[in-house]
Amino acid sequence: MAKTKPDLTTFYVRGTSREIARKLKAAAALQGKSLTAYLKELFEGHVTELERKGVLPKGKG
Repeated sequence: MAKTKPDLTTFYVRGTSREIARKLKAAAALQGKSLTAYLKELFEGHVTELERKGVLPKGKG
């Protein structure tokens, strides 16, 4: 059986100040997470909140 790739994408965030990047890394470390895991959690939480408020439709899309 062939392996399928997960439905993932990559984001590159340009123009972020070094100060903000440093603070995000510190916030992630305080929670014992990698920066990637921390940002994914922030993104997912924000989208969930927008869905809850009815700003975005719920579900995939």
